Amino acid sequence: MENNINTGNIMRDCITHALTEKNFTEAACVTPESMKRFISSNLIEEMADMIAESADVNGRYSSLTIAETAAEYVPQLRSAPPGGWPGYCFDYIRGELFPLLKPDAPPGDYRTGGMIFLQIMRGAYRCERRTAAFDPTRDMVMLERDEYADSHYAGEYDALMDTADKLYIYEFMRIGSDITPYDTLGHMGGVHYVAMYVARQLSASGVPIDLALISGAAAGHDIGKFGCRKNEEKRVPYLHYYYTDICYRRFGLYAFGHCAANHSTWDLELENLSVESLVLIYSDFRVKSVRDENGKEQVVFHSLADAFDIILGKLDNVDAKKEKRYRKVYAKLRDFEDYMHERGIETKLPEVPGSEPPVPVRAARERVLLEGADAVMQLKYSAIDHNVRLMSVMNVDSELADLIEAARSESHWKNVRTYLSIFDEYSTYMTERQKLMTIKLVYELLAHKDGDIRTHAAELIGTMIAGFNTKYLKELPEGMEMKPHTVDAVSLFAEYLEKIVHPERRFTEQHRRWMLYSLNAIVTTIINEEPDDRSGIIDILGSYYGAEDDSELTIVLLAMTDVIDPAICSETFISSVKAAIKSCSASDKKEVRLAALKAARRAEGMSDREYFDSMMDILVPPGERSNVSKMEGNLFLDDLKMGTHWLIKVMSIELMAYLSKGNFGAETIMHLGTHLANLLKISERVRVRKAAGDSLLGLVPYMTDTQRNELAVELYNGLETGDRQYTKYIPYYLGKISLSLEKAEFIEMIDTLEAEILKTSYKSASFMIDTIGVILEEYDDYMVRAGGDIKEHDELKVRLLYIMIKAYSHFDDEFSREAFVNIGRHVFASRIMTRHDKELCFTHSYKKILMLLDERSEDELGFYSNAAVLNHIYRYISSHEQSVGEFAFDIPERVCFYPGTFDPFSLGHKEVAMRIRDMGFDVYLALDEFSWSKHTQAKLLRRRIMTMSAAEEERIYSFPDDIPINIANKKDIRRLKEIFAGKQLYIAVGTDVMKNASAYMMPPSEDSVHSLNTIAFERESKVGSANSSKNYPVQGELVRLTIGKYFEDISSTRIRDNIDLNRDISGLIDRVAQDFIYANSMYLREPAYKHVIESRKIGIESFKPRGSESIWPIAASLSELGYDTSLVASYLSGNNVRTLYIRDTSEAMKVSAFAACHGVGTKNLLREFKDPKIASVIRAKAEGSIAAIGFLYAEEGRIAGVSQMILTELLTELIARDYGYAIYNPADKAGYDIRIAEALMRQGFEDISGGDAQYPIYAVSLKKPVIIFKDVETVVKAPFNKNEAVLTAIDEAHERLLNRLSGLYPGKLLLSFNTGEIQNKIIAKVAELNGTSADANTDRRGPYMAVPFGKALGDVVVPNTVTKMLVVEKYFNRTVKGFTVAEAKNSSPLDTQVKMIKSFDRPVILIDDLLHKGHRMNMLGPILKANDVDVKKVLVGVMTGDAMDRLAGSGFKTESAYFLPTLEVWLNEKDCYPFIGGDSIEAPGSGMKYRSGSSANLILPYIKPGFIAGGGEEAVYSYSLTCLENARHIMGVIEAEYQKIFERKLTLERIGEAITIPRIPEIDIGVSFDTNLEPTIFIDNDIERLTRLKWGM
Repeated sequence: MENNINTGNIMRDCITHALTEKNFTEAACVTPESMKRFISSNLIEEMADMIAESADVNGRYSSLTIAETAAEYVPQLRSAPPGGWPGYCFDYIRGELFPLLKPDAPPGDYRTGGMIFLQIMRGAYRCERRTAAFDPTRDMVMLERDEYADSHYAGEYDALMDTADKLYIYEFMRIGSDITPYDTLGHMGGVHYVAMYVARQLSASGVPIDLALISGAAAGHDIGKFGCRKNEEKRVPYLHYYYTDICYRRFGLYAFGHCAANHSTWDLELENLSVESLVLIYSDFRVKSVRDENGKEQVVFHSLADAFDIILGKLDNVDAKKEKRYRKVYAKLRDFEDYMHERGIETKLPEVPGSEPPVPVRAARERVLLEGADAVMQLKYSAIDHNVRLMSVMNVDSELADLIEAARSESHWKNVRTYLSIFDEYSTYMTERQKLMTIKLVYELLAHKDGDIRTHAAELIGTMIAGFNTKYLKELPEGMEMKPHTVDAVSLFAEYLEKIVHPERRFTEQHRRWMLYSLNAIVTTIINEEPDDRSGIIDILGSYYGAEDDSELTIVLLAMTDVIDPAICSETFISSVKAAIKSCSASDKKEVRLAALKAARRAEGMSDREYFDSMMDILVPPGERSNVSKMEGNLFLDDLKMGTHWLIKVMSIELMAYLSKGNFGAETIMHLGTHLANLLKISERVRVRKAAGDSLLGLVPYMTDTQRNELAVELYNGLETGDRQYTKYIPYYLGKISLSLEKAEFIEMIDTLEAEILKTSYKSASFMIDTIGVILEEYDDYMVRAGGDIKEHDELKVRLLYIMIKAYSHFDDEFSREAFVNIGRHVFASRIMTRHDKELCFTHSYKKILMLLDERSEDELGFYSNAAVLNHIYRYISSHEQSVGEFAFDIPERVCFYPGTFDPFSLGHKEVAMRIRDMGFDVYLALDEFSWSKHTQAKLLRRRIMTMSAAEEERIYSFPDDIPINIANKKDIRRLKEIFAGKQLYIAVGTDVMKNASAYMMPPSEDSVHSLNTIAFERESKVGSANSSKNYPVQGELVRLTIGKYFEDISSTRIRDNIDLNRDISGLIDRVAQDFIYANSMYLREPAYKHVIESRKIGIESFKPRGSESIWPIAASLSELGYDTSLVASYLSGNNVRTLYIRDTSEAMKVSAFAACHGVGTKNLLREFKDPKIASVIRAKAEGSIAAIGFLYAEEGRIAGVSQMILTELLTELIARDYGYAIYNPADKAGYDIRIAEALMRQGFEDISGGDAQYPIYAVSLKKPVIIFKDVETVVKAPFNKNEAVLTAIDEAHERLLNRLSGLYPGKLLLSFNTGEIQNKIIAKVAELNGTSADANTDRRGPYMAVPFGKALGDVVVPNTVTKMLVVEKYFNRTVKGFTVAEAKNSSPLDTQVKMIKSFDRPVILIDDLLHKGHRMNMLGPILKANDVDVKKVLVGVMTGDAMDRLAGSGFKTESAYFLPTLEVWLNEKDCYPFIGGDSIEAPGSGMKYRSGSSANLILPYIKPGFIAGGGEEAVYSYSLTCLENARHIMGVIEAEYQKIFERKLTLERIGEAITIPRIPEIDIGVSFDTNLEPTIFIDNDIERLTRLKWGM
């Protein structure tokens, strides 16, 4: 709204602009000249002023007033049509929208006048929007182009806007509000306002909602009300949906129309709706109209709850059943609103209409801490969220096509089944086009090698054909019919029946048979679905009967006739069947005659006696009928023959089952049962397996207890040993038979299944879980028969459920998915399980399921699978709440917080948790990260082990990862009390912790750990000792708990020792945890505690002038090397000479290296070098000040690499003093020693003498040096990091790398920083800041804690300093053109890590190896500040001028060991070598990309290192080859030393025994390394690949 403005001026501008628009003048057949004359006549100003003055109290303009005013000034409007201009325009536009209502044209030509009137209205309403306060019932604000440019429906939205503009839809609705008693515009505008208010917030919160779709649908959702005829006025609420759909379709707006026309509250009865449909229904529900005292409609916005009461009062013919339906759909809307609130969506409309919606802030909620109704709601939210996300895929053809292609390319049968389940679950909500796309895929699966997939595919085809044409369930106007479908169920069935009977040539003969055999499942499904045109489908089928006598088609058709009820068949079909029966009964093929018999049983109403007698005539020779044993034997033999037709086998089974009932003895029954069990396990045909299994169940009542047990054992053995394509049919029958066992055998079967699930292969284990699911689902069969205590039965049911939950927690994704699907299918989606049992299962598992949902990551297939299961759970919850009411939960009042390092979580830890749980507690296991001196596995790996280990234990949960609780921090203890407010809170700690932990040594206070109720557990062997009777300083209740001797012997050390020996540790930790540890090569050669890094026995003295006496410690050595010490001493005495030396502090005054230099002005070069040519070269090359190194000495020996070290120290000192060029010009020519020359050249020095001088002149540019961190040894584990051969290999590799780089960067300085020396300097600085000693042997700790966050000081402890690392990682994107810094794989999110640092309650010293661009600090700084971490200083190994400038305004104080103004490139040497180091690379896809296990080494053949020497091909090749050869050399030596020590090969599977964090290079998606081979094999292969790449360079 524009304030303090002249409305008349704005009105004139708006109307002038409207009347001169090109589109208008062309459409109205008005010449631009006539409009200009009218405008220039000044009449428009007077007309505009009059219209402006006619505004009502709200600043709005009536179309009637506009028409009356305009008629006085516009010649074309002076002669009005009958009913006036508003009525004429209203009728005309309504006729354009709904041709059936097109009025008869009045006499005269009013078209031009009508358009002028509408255009004047348009101008007036534009003025209105600028001058009047926003009114959602009048101002429908559509999307801007940039808001929907990326929408799948952008084109449709453009078409909608164009149609609305050309047809004057808005003006039409304004007229309707003025001349009719209805304010349809007000309602539609209000609904659009509410819808977009929440939709924009949903989009901002990450919900995949299409703003164009919801806007386009909401804007016209009630347009159909204008299409209702006069005689339909009373039925408008029911008929307008039809007319809305017709209107949208008329203008090609199909997607918008589908959403708009299905906004009825009753549409919520569909199980799965898109989020756009939910938002539209929700918004429509809240916007209602009332009549004022004048009978005029007024639009009112209600809350959801208020709207419910209003609508309930208006419903027609409300009885109890209808009210129940209404309450059910309302509950779904309420759940959706609650879901929006949970995501931070504000649904209360703003006080000032039109205000921008707030930015949604999701509620911070730890779901595992919720219980009862709150936790149930979270399960609902998960289900809604999955449904919304999945429907966003299903609703868009292109995304559905991607899903279909993923299913088509999937090879694993379980994954294919998952895709089929998704299509099955959501096929109801597909459009006809989408169904055709899906059926095309599913048809191809009829030729799948797996029978179960073929059957599932056939059933899905049947379902989709039966429901292909969506039924119109709303009321149709009288005399109206839905437009006939181009493709209907009958024509679609005919098409695919022909494709099944006569497949394309690309299908093999076997495929053709499989497809033909699937026909029975398709037809059965269609008949059971009861489509309206079922009889037409059956008639199509009937046309194939008798078409090919004696063929397999005829057999299949006749055999399926028993599923078709003659009552639903036409006479034509019945005649066709009977003709086929008559013809085939005379066949000489036994299987054909049997097919005819099977069809005749239903078609001709044969009795069982007639049927089986006739069957015996065909199957059994007359002479064998009296000899039961012989007859049985022959039938058995035929069944087992590969060449016996499947129908003969099926009907032989039927016959034997029929004859067995009451006719066979116990021995014969058992023979038959065994035979049927064998058929179930080995038969190729699904029909035969099903017939055998069903008949087997029919025999069970006639068997003895022993026989049933033997049969169950036989089938169980089949689970372990059978082929999976046959085995998967066993679980149902094994489960059913297990339920018939006696109690002892029944429990034994459950025990066996539970134990073997954790031991056997995942393939067999998944079938066992399925068996457990069948037992649980149909448990009542056993309970009714066995009788006994109901409580005992309920406990067993819960145990069965938790066996499945344990499997769901498994680390194998496929096995876990299968287990969760079984929970959904056998429990929450079951139509067999009793209501009591479902409630029992839900109330005992809801919180554990919620916790595991959050603990497990979700890949794409997992998402689809979870969506289906959560749908089952949501339906169950809703059904229970509707039919029974709220759930009744048994929630303990006491909770126990059980913290520990749990590295790993052992059976001892589990025993403690279970004992506490059995005392009536809910137990929360919390990973303690505050034992900072321990060397632990990555936190999320330990958490995974902990969660899996306790998964089958009810009421034991994993405490939230992002709530660090330091028991020594009073604030954390206070927060813990707040978290469990209203509960009796206890903490579980060992008595050794209470004795030794610093938290218990502090004096007790209000919120110290002493204030908590405590469960103190101690070892049984210590009970009775002096410590046992000690009164611990606990102010709350103290509960003592004794741990048995078996569990007290379990320790992390014992576990680690056994892992190193590759032993079974299932007696020490959970079996699944054991498998996880070995699968991930964890704890291999891992120490229990971090290494306390010791200050190196090296002294680097300051860079300053020293006299000649400074060389006396090395004078003897210099003489031995041929130096004239007097010359050296004379040089050192010079006024401008500065010196630097390194000494070995382990020996008094032992100098290992010495360097001296001086500055040289450009004027003095000739005097310095005595050669004008050399002086000229230096002047040309030098940038900045020049330093001459006059003396350099290094004694290699006790200090490895000391020559490189002294050079690095000297040159960095020169750089820090802004020298730009360094020249080696020794005062004594003995300094041209070959070792010195090699050291100089490795640092980038080059001879600039040109070869003419007597001595070489080595010089190097100090500008933008190349930096190399020598850090390979930091990632090598003991004992190899002390192994002479390995260390020598590392040094040799480093020298080769330096040599290569010096060749690639001639004349440029190479600075090799020894990581140990950088650490030494950082330790000294930390000690200085902390006021402590750098000596590891002292005990006093400083007040600050050290927090490394780069690659420096990884997993070590700074002496006398609390040290805790922030575990971060660089993740390259998939193109390797950029990267992100985030938490490392298997580590907590960075915010959580920083919260943990905060909980130490100490000021922080941050430590990094290099600070150049500052990416890590840019990411970390805001998180540190947000968590109020007190950072005292940032200590850096090497810092550049750029970094210093960047951090100047950050508020962080910085200090570095080395300062460089700038640099060319920097390398961590270990990251150059595959399998030793590297950075991470994002995982493919959008989910969990920072959890990638793949590594990126920036060398060929993995990634082109374009940053090396300008990216030239030869440079890139030679650098990459050197890196690969170095990696090969180092790994080769490590492998050889490993073989010597452990007498086995170091394979990729066990590389973690030698390298701290092995980095496996990514090769290709879906391709992995063979972990049974040595790493050097792969490096050799990469060298070969690189050599191939060289060809053609």
